[in-house]
Amino acid sequence: MTQLPDFDPFKLLGVDASADAATIDRAYKARIRYVHPDIAGIAGLDETKRLNIAREWLLAPDLRAQLPPPTPRWGRTTEAAQPPPPPSTPAPSPPTSTSTDWYWDGAPAPPPRPSWAYDPLRDDPLRFDYGAHTDRLREFFDSIRSLTGDERARVTYSLGEEPPFFFDEFEGVVSDRLWARSEALEDAISSVWSERVDEQPPLLFPRGRVFGNGIVVANAYAQWLLMGDVIRQRTRDDDAIAALAGRCIAPWEASVGHDRYGSRQQEVVALLDDARVLSLTSAERLARAWHHDMGGFLYGRPGEDWFPGSLDHPRPDLVSARLAAVDASRIEPPAGLPYEHHHGFRCGLRLTAYVLALGGASESGRDYLRPWRDALDPNPSFRDRASRGMPLG
Repeated sequence: MTQLPDFDPFKLLGVDASADAATIDRAYKARIRYVHPDIAGIAGLDETKRLNIAREWLLAPDLRAQLPPPTPRWGRTTEAAQPPPPPSTPAPSPPTSTSTDWYWDGAPAPPPRPSWAYDPLRDDPLRFDYGAHTDRLREFFDSIRSLTGDERARVTYSLGEEPPFFFDEFEGVVSDRLWARSEALEDAISSVWSERVDEQPPLLFPRGRVFGNGIVVANAYAQWLLMGDVIRQRTRDDDAIAALAGRCIAPWEASVGHDRYGSRQQEVVALLDDARVLSLTSAERLARAWHHDMGGFLYGRPGEDWFPGSLDHPRPDLVSARLAAVDASRIEPPAGLPYEHHHGFRCGLRLTAYVLALGGASESGRDYLRPWRDALDPNPSFRDRASRGMPLG
């Protein structure tokens, strides 16, 4: 059996015996930030090792089951448990700044926590003091709660090839007070976004990735509300500020207040309804038409989620088109469709949904819709007639 630690892991992390994995992880992160050798130097090495051991034992069920209940005499031998002889000289007064129960032996405790600092173990980020932005940010929390299911899906899929800006590089520029508010705000957004339990799990991209992008988009928007003015004051490049603001604001604004498929809602819904009852013959024609007209390789390997257009700078119509394509890709091919035609079926269907959501009005848009038209045409297509040597009239 693995040797038990010579200290109480529960006491070291400041948790009780019923603490779950999330509580243990938060407690570990709250303490390691003070004692990690990158912060405390070589003096923090031993305590960092102890914290890592405590986290390992408490998060592994088989190891945790070997631990006895927390006790004040954990790890002490019988001899060590005897009261020591009285000292000949008065002991120095203990530090009065904070409790030092979990610090390594002989190391000084960090300074008292300022009233404005953020401690994820003790502070509720949803009720945190965000200064002059408190009311505005709490209104934003309420707006997240009031999103419809379609709006939440749009937020999730509004994140483009270049994600909204992350604010870590401003830690050394903004004040400690503002940075503490930024950390609390990140936890608040994660918490309020996860409150909803009345919806299906997150949608899947065709290649099977589950996206938590909704939290990322909402956090970028909220962080800009909190820090935008300060960042403007510290950056004199107007073009850089405009680009940064757009990356933080555009995905959210392109999602909220729109139908699932935007202004082409009816056309896309009708297409998806038709696709769900597509006959085996039409599904095979769609797959063949995709390979004939588009040359199957044009839009990536099977299962990739690349579509025409870009989401580097999200617009409402592009978010609508991406979500329409994602929904189309989740439609199962008709029973009996040969496996080699599944890729062509899905590619042709999701491209059709994408172009319809954009309007499909341009000449290139009409070309993209050709596979779907060929699939629904009861007569052989021009290309099929030519390949079979049939008259082309």
